[in-house]
Amino acid sequence: MDDVIRDIFVIVITLAAWIATTSADHEYMVNIPENVILPVDFETQLACEMNIRPDKFVWKFYPFSEKDIYNSKAVIDLNNAPFVLINPDHTEDRKSTLNVKVQDTQKRVAGDYQCLAYYGASVIASVPSRITIATLGNFTKIGERRVDVLPGNTVLWKCELPYSNQDPYVDFFKDWKYLEPTELFSNANVLVLENVTNTDSGIYRCGASSATVHKKMSLESLNLKVSSYAAMQEPYFLIEPPRNYTVAKGSSVFLECAAIGNPVPRVFWYKHNGQLPQHRTVLMNGGLKINNITIHDGGVYVCNHTNHYGTISHRITLIYYEEPLAECYLNTTEVKQNDKLDLECKVTGFPEPQIAWFLNGYSVKNDSAIEAIGNKIYVNPVEKRHAGNLQCFATNSLKTVYCGISIRVIPISTSADFPPAPTNHRHGGKKPSRKPPRPMKLPKMVPPNKPTVTRLDDQAVVVRWSVGSNTGLPIMFFKVQYRELGPFQHNDHHRSKPSRWKTCNEDIAPHIRSYEVTNLKPDHVYRFRIAAVYSNNDNKLSNNSDKFHLRKMDFDIDDKPTVPLITHTEPVNTTAVKIYWKCNPRPNNTIDGYYLSFMSASRAGDYTRVSVDGERTNSFILPYLQADTVYDIKLQSFNSKGASDYSQTMKVKTLAIPTTEAPSVLGPTAASAESDAGVGNLYILIAVGVIGGGAVLIGIAVLIGCRKWKQMKNSESDRHKPSVEEQHHIQADGNEYVVSPRTLSRTNGCVLPTNRITITPNPLADTENKKFLARIFSRLKT
Repeated sequence: MDDVIRDIFVIVITLAAWIATTSADHEYMVNIPENVILPVDFETQLACEMNIRPDKFVWKFYPFSEKDIYNSKAVIDLNNAPFVLINPDHTEDRKSTLNVKVQDTQKRVAGDYQCLAYYGASVIASVPSRITIATLGNFTKIGERRVDVLPGNTVLWKCELPYSNQDPYVDFFKDWKYLEPTELFSNANVLVLENVTNTDSGIYRCGASSATVHKKMSLESLNLKVSSYAAMQEPYFLIEPPRNYTVAKGSSVFLECAAIGNPVPRVFWYKHNGQLPQHRTVLMNGGLKINNITIHDGGVYVCNHTNHYGTISHRITLIYYEEPLAECYLNTTEVKQNDKLDLECKVTGFPEPQIAWFLNGYSVKNDSAIEAIGNKIYVNPVEKRHAGNLQCFATNSLKTVYCGISIRVIPISTSADFPPAPTNHRHGGKKPSRKPPRPMKLPKMVPPNKPTVTRLDDQAVVVRWSVGSNTGLPIMFFKVQYRELGPFQHNDHHRSKPSRWKTCNEDIAPHIRSYEVTNLKPDHVYRFRIAAVYSNNDNKLSNNSDKFHLRKMDFDIDDKPTVPLITHTEPVNTTAVKIYWKCNPRPNNTIDGYYLSFMSASRAGDYTRVSVDGERTNSFILPYLQADTVYDIKLQSFNSKGASDYSQTMKVKTLAIPTTEAPSVLGPTAASAESDAGVGNLYILIAVGVIGGGAVLIGIAVLIGCRKWKQMKNSESDRHKPSVEEQHHIQADGNEYVVSPRTLSRTNGCVLPTNRITITPNPLADTENKKFLARIFSRLKT
């Protein structure tokens, strides 16, 4: 009986290990790399964590040159930069850490640190973390400047800051009294005095500090006198505004340009060879603020200040920067040994990123069989050593990203690769044919319905979809894909060759049924489709949308829908709120529905949009929120021509989760009773466990007894039983997919074209498993 129980336990453990192995996903980095600026004598700890425990960790250190140890924006060429291998200070399960300390006599710790995770011969390299030495120079400008201005002018002043590789904190003082920061000079490190009066007269100074360096005071000052008897004067700049700004995509910028004069000058802004960004510019005293920078905002901006005595102009160049993005057209590929392999990754960003190809954690530049040219790589011939993880790294001054491709090399077959087929004849008898078991019916994957598309503006649309009655597998998230068919031409029905399908990076929650697609081309034609990813990690596509022409609207004839008005909001429970609004559309201006945008007020990010159909709808319950959280809510109406401007933004807070505290009981009697009750409950649990375990053992014994009795009765049929090897043969077939749900986010939104995957079992590993299971089954028979 003990042997039988031990055998059953071994089978259960083996099956559990097999399930855990086969269900594991590809390996990937869990944590985000750090960029740390350290002062002398400070220490930090770099961490590297994987989703699956590797065999070992190793760190690669790319040291900075002496001139770059303070430069946090330095770009390292991963293809050619020298590196040193370092063993981690501590490794525990899936995580590795490395301690780094900056010493005054040894500043060579500055540089990039890349973590390597080894899985046998396959290696994954992380995006490098960076360490630079903190520095804050000294103020160099000395002296006091006296200025007399007329009341009503806007005075903009800032001190000349010392060099720092950290964003400095700038404080301003008036007559040595600290000035509370305003929105302007806390963001742009400038002092803006709007509509000055006599009370603003005084001496102004500034000081600078950083997160790791103490405050230093400037030796320059501004002696400001506000007087109604100031002399008449044409506009002039107290401080010449900057001429260049470098701004990253999605950020905001304040273009400084303030002139003083008598009379107070008026200011006009315009963009050279273009228009000012619509709905994203704010004219402020002291300059122009542009929010949510896009690629179209780059260019030259001009500010003009004029009064009766003259005009002064200033040109400002806005340089657009964009973080790199690497997209792999494949996630996994198979290739036969000695064949050719050509791969490509799509890389975007500005400045143009440097590209480095890594195979199993190291640059491919020294591999004679590999030629890497920009975003393309050619392997000829493919050898066994080329199996593993291929990574395409893209780096510019803003960031480093990568996408990865798993390469499987199918070796050339030889006779030694195939073990001899075992014979299973007993007494010359033939094996009777046995009907294969009927496969288990899998739950269906119900695909999304064909999406509908609505114009949002000249470069954006909203895609909406629905899912029928889904009684099959649950949906984990959605992906939106779109395809450009070419420019709209009245006399040509889009004969130009369409582009590839592109996949939007964001994983859309399963309860969301709409998504905004931006950065499209006006007067172009597109198709859209929705991919649903299910709990089995497979996916299914909706039908393609109808052709959609994104029209460019003329602002003179643009007839946008009426802007709705949010009347009030209220919490429903801990995860839902209700929004009420009203909207009175103009005649001949219908409304098809509303876009409700929401975002947590405590977090930075993009708004999430849900669609509400129906012109007469005036309320909506917004579910799937976080408890005790404040949300910003805004609303748009839409029709077939486009969407209205946003309504006012309202705040609403979900209810907090109620807390219940157990009543406290004082005194030894109560405590003793509680203890006795706990012991009693423990005994009950032990008794139930013993009785349940005994019942299970009795059941197993009965089953084994029945099995032996049946074997004795049907000994002849037992001799013709199929071999163990035949029972455990794995028949693998391919399955078709479009989007890989788990690897897509870790490879920066890889766009996966349709391809087929065939799973081929390892014959050597299969043979070992068969032998092991055969021994176990032979024990069970005896």
